Amino acid sequence: AVTQAANKNFETLGTNMTTALTTFPGTQAGILMTTAGADQDQSILLPHLDTNQSAWSKVLWGTENQVEWECSISLPALDNQKVWAGLKLTNDQLVATDANQVFFKYQTDATNSEAFTDFAKWHFVHSIGGTDYISRLPITVAADTQYHLKIKIDSSRKATIFVNGIQYNVTGTSGSTGGTAVTSVQPGTAATKTAALTDDVDLIPYIGIEAGAAAAEAVNVHYIACSRNVYE
Repeated sequence: AVTQAANKNFETLGTNMTTALTTFPGTQAGILMTTAGADQDQSILLPHLDTNQSAWSKVLWGTENQVEWECSISLPALDNQKVWAGLKLTNDQLVATDANQVFFKYQTDATNSEAFTDFAKWHFVHSIGGTDYISRLPITVAADTQYHLKIKIDSSRKATIFVNGIQYNVTGTSGSTGGTAVTSVQPGTAATKTAALTDDVDLIPYIGIEAGAAAAEAVNVHYIACSRNVYE
């Protein structure tokens, strides 16, 4: 692997994260982010925090702006980890931290996190004004498998989700643990979206991984994209 050159749009941070832990894997597109090797170490990708360095942090991704976010990631291994990707207010992986958010999450256990009913599946988390909703997708996470994750917020501030091109319904059952099973959207059937997200909340795109034991964990980030309506 070759150490990544400086990127003007994105940076990596997190507990014990260093520049050397973000590399080009060589065998596939994008970057490889690896944690430092201690329990609860993190590697988080986000728009640059430096003032006026990147439009990614200065163009606001507001809930009222019909934001569309997507990424492609893969996990080299599935052990002792929390992985999150989407739009949040902070870089924290905990469901309860942000009052408003829309993001995907996979975790292998509840240590230093919330309890899920099924730790083998992808989940979609959304929060509206402090009320949390966890959708358990019928997707068992596999190692070395690319996942194209997509979130679309419409003109009514309602979000819908896609994984690898398949649209999934979103739960309307609230709760900060567990996860309510949802299904893919069937042909000729309208998708069940979120309720209207809180108006005028500027979200931040994050992709992160946190180790759940004293061993390095990694995530390949193949790409990330985001767009919004020009006007509110």
